[in-house]
Amino acid sequence: MTSPDHAFPDLRPACIPAEPERWSAKSKTSLPYQLGWVKHYTDKAYVCRTCGTSCVFTAQDQMYAYEVKKAYIDQQRTLCRPCWNHSNDIAAQLRSCASKWAEEKTSLNNNVAFLTEWLELLKQRERYIFTNPDTAQKNMLIKLIRQAAAPALSSSPRAPS
Repeated sequence: MTSPDHAFPDLRPACIPAEPERWSAKSKTSLPYQLGWVKHYTDKAYVCRTCGTSCVFTAQDQMYAYEVKKAYIDQQRTLCRPCWNHSNDIAAQLRSCASKWAEEKTSLNNNVAFLTEWLELLKQRERYIFTNPDTAQKNMLIKLIRQAAAPALSSSPRAPS
């Protein structure tokens, strides 16, 4: 196996012992924990749901996710590293938009560039998340963009019929 970031063979073990006692409290309520199904982690191949790239959720990455980061044991990888990073970048930009909106709502209410950028980020994020999109927020932004653009359209000279 070759690491995607390097041209050198990936020498990490493909199978390592699991320590379920180190799992999160939520994972300890799961069937795999209760029945003792997970004795070791093995590399798991998957395909990125966004770009279609073949990937591997390595045994070492699983151990880190479940025992160190305390991710829920039934959580599986669905995005490759570049798509995951891009998704996180978009999420950070969305948090920044929401924070800016909370602080400067009155002045941003008519800022078509800001509202349009925020709407586009929400649309981009939908490529990476597979839960319900934030339709209410998108509809709010569309409405505000239309309202902000309406005065500009009504004040522009009309072409003769």
